[in-house]
Amino acid sequence: MDPEDTEAREESEGDDEIEMLDASGIYDVVAAEDAGSGSSGSQEAENNTNGMRFGMRYYNTDRNVSWIFRTLQRFYRESTSSGSDEDARSGRASNEDGDEGTPSGPPQNFDTELPTNHSYLGKMESVSGIDYYEPGKKYQIHVSPHHSIIFPGQTLPVILSQSQAFHLNNQTEGRSIGLVFPPFGSEQYGVTCQMYETNVRNPRLDLRAKLRAHQRFRVCKESKRNNVFVGEVGDVVEVEVEILPELSLGCPLGNHFRGSLEKFLPRSSRVKMLYCHARTWPLFVYDQYDIGRVMAKIKHFLAAHKIETMPMDPILCSFWSAKNLPLEQEDRDRIFATNYVEVRMRIIAEKLNDPYYYHCAECNHKVAKFSDVFAMSKDGVQASYCNPGGYIHDTVTLYHVEEDALAVERRKSTEFSWFPGYAWKISICSQCRWHLGWQFVAEKKNLMPQSFYGLSQRNIVLKL
Repeated sequence: MDPEDTEAREESEGDDEIEMLDASGIYDVVAAEDAGSGSSGSQEAENNTNGMRFGMRYYNTDRNVSWIFRTLQRFYRESTSSGSDEDARSGRASNEDGDEGTPSGPPQNFDTELPTNHSYLGKMESVSGIDYYEPGKKYQIHVSPHHSIIFPGQTLPVILSQSQAFHLNNQTEGRSIGLVFPPFGSEQYGVTCQMYETNVRNPRLDLRAKLRAHQRFRVCKESKRNNVFVGEVGDVVEVEVEILPELSLGCPLGNHFRGSLEKFLPRSSRVKMLYCHARTWPLFVYDQYDIGRVMAKIKHFLAAHKIETMPMDPILCSFWSAKNLPLEQEDRDRIFATNYVEVRMRIIAEKLNDPYYYHCAECNHKVAKFSDVFAMSKDGVQASYCNPGGYIHDTVTLYHVEEDALAVERRKSTEFSWFPGYAWKISICSQCRWHLGWQFVAEKKNLMPQSFYGLSQRNIVLKL
């Protein structure tokens, strides 16, 4: 065989070996620099003979180590520079896509603090001062009718016409007013409300304000003869009311550990069981009035529905739960009229496990499950909002409704939207065409949730 053909074949095999090396490309750089070093073929053969095998290529053990590090460093710079160029190109591409209407970033959850500001009312300014009434006493106060129960701690936005605002300011000095609800039973109840924010007043414009409910009251019998619940919100009359107290029974076993013995009050269930053996009632009777136990049950129920806005104060929690949890109107009436927080919490706890559904108040058509409710506002799953005409809607928010339960209007609008960033569509019952609420659709594609429903509490009923 010709020596030249043999040498050519060996060189081609060496090239094939270099291509089979690690994908990092280091050996290609080594071969290129070896070719440019000007060393003779005999010297390379000698180096390969005296060297050691590394991968599929012979390296000289006397080669300068710094040369290898320089090669690696050069390769690293080239790879990172190419990667940054690709990132820059992809970034420009994403920006161009974002201009076309695709999501401009990662999913963004809606800020539940925004609905509580009621920004649709316009620019507001604070109002100082508060009127406090001593519980158990009777007072002459100015009241106005309201179509549904408002619990203490609840925020109420109002829009009054020029004449209503003038009459309200003259009667109540523009700071507080009582709201009276439709009578249930032989009694009529209401709540005092404090105006804490109002719009910049202009005699030619309507009055827009935010009220916060404070104290419950009962209308005295002498005043009920005048038929208090007449007219609309803003029609103010003066009546005599009795301010209702907020009472607590305390720990059921606390009566046996008064004064200095209170520190020995049993905490664990086992110790309570031992003490109950010497008492009149078994342990489960005392547990029904253990407010901590009831609040833990309510918290567990809310966690299953991913609702985390429950207040921790027992009195506020009882009112908040009565407004947000699945209760029939008769139960809400009983809770409002009850002075003891333990009794209120017991009424709520008895209703938690019932599978409730929302029905149309006009035709009784099933609309949605309570399990689909969620809190779109810090105030809870139900909050009060005002439309441009001044009507107040107690609105409950839901992720979904039953299939074919609602007919949703195609036209949408962002004007006077209660949830900033969302447009609303009118939704009516698919059976009787009765107005039930709205569907809210996000304006941005990365705003979560993309859509939800708000049902007016007055147009739906809760049933098993």
